[in-house]
Amino acid sequence: MSAKMQGEETQAVDLAWANLASRALRAALIQKGVSYADLSRTLSKSGVQESARSIEGKVHRGTFKFTFFLQTLSAAGSALPGTWLYPRQVGGSWEARAREAFKADLSAQPWLNIDMLSRRLEEVGVHVEPELLESQIEDGTFSAALYFQCATVCRFDALWLYLDIAAVNEVALNRRL
Repeated sequence: MSAKMQGEETQAVDLAWANLASRALRAALIQKGVSYADLSRTLSKSGVQESARSIEGKVHRGTFKFTFFLQTLSAAGSALPGTWLYPRQVGGSWEARAREAFKADLSAQPWLNIDMLSRRLEEVGVHVEPELLESQIEDGTFSAALYFQCATVCRFDALWLYLDIAAVNEVALNRRL
């Protein structure tokens, strides 16, 4: 396969997962009846400065960090998976909360290491070097799409609160929406 074709396939895979992240966040906002303007005001009260327009753009593209996903769920008053409650109570930076939420989900599979997780991601068309994956998890800087990719291949229970299994399977199996 040529480098160009491989790049196009990677972009298609990334777009499909970004679309799922977008769906998950839009669904959470709709479920709580929260508009982008409401979310902007609520986030502002907690020190996160985002205009309604910038929030709408992020959500539409689906290219936001998992920290933004957590901030939005928190601001909207959405239910969180049990594994995410302790990191939320601990506080700290949003990156620390993201890291701890991811690790809490991953702890349900103690036999799974970063190398194995990287290989599992390859099975759904996602290439992330183990070193980069580990660094992003430790720093809490991973994207919401990467969280959903990992949640899919590891079967994190939190995934099903935000996404329909059929949509996830479609992306995982077809690598596109």
